[in-house]
Amino acid sequence: MEKSVDLGRDVLKWIAVVTMTLDHTGAILLPDVNILRVIGRLSFPLFSYLLVLGLESTRNARSYFSRLFLFALISQIPFYLALGVQPLEHLNIFFTLSSGLVFIHFHRKNPLIALLPLLASIVLRFDYGIYGIMLIGCMYLLRSDTELGVILVFLLNLLFLPVSSVQFLSVLALPIILVYEKGYLGTAWRSNARITYPTWKKYFFYLYYPLHLAMFYALKVIPTFVMPLF
Repeated sequence: MEKSVDLGRDVLKWIAVVTMTLDHTGAILLPDVNILRVIGRLSFPLFSYLLVLGLESTRNARSYFSRLFLFALISQIPFYLALGVQPLEHLNIFFTLSSGLVFIHFHRKNPLIALLPLLASIVLRFDYGIYGIMLIGCMYLLRSDTELGVILVFLLNLLFLPVSSVQFLSVLALPIILVYEKGYLGTAWRSNARITYPTWKKYFFYLYYPLHLAMFYALKVIPTFVMPLF
């Protein structure tokens, strides 16, 4: 019996992490370097697509949600410190992803529950807001109907063009996603072997988010403490 390891998904994760890091470098440390924010537009569509892949492969959607929500709580302090917002003024991306997971998981099983994340994104200030929840929905549809999903991603970004013109550049993540969809990023095969995903790798991508924000906050405040010493 053959089992597989999805190396392509790891490639998507690393691209998402790198582009997110560049985006936050621009937002927190180098606000005048606009190209960093432009590159960063790729990260959220990739994370949204990875969320859909995660839901497809998980055996326990409730556990998946709990893990996302736990890291939403853990990440909020470094998030508001690094971004310079009030503690509950703006909620980090894990709140968006966990709410998006509820949206796509219940959209057929219980539409009323699926509406709650959309309403929450209006009342609360999630990172990417209702746009983020809807983009996750588009990525979910893309998995079953690629052409429809691509069209909806374009239409969604056109709809929100007056809100954020730079966010339209997130459509540049679509070629990367389509390369994965076509299977060109590669899958490693092993025969008659029990394949387990390393725990460190599984949680690295969760832990990296609050840790890199904490590091950026430290880099931002260190000069404030050091300069008076000179």
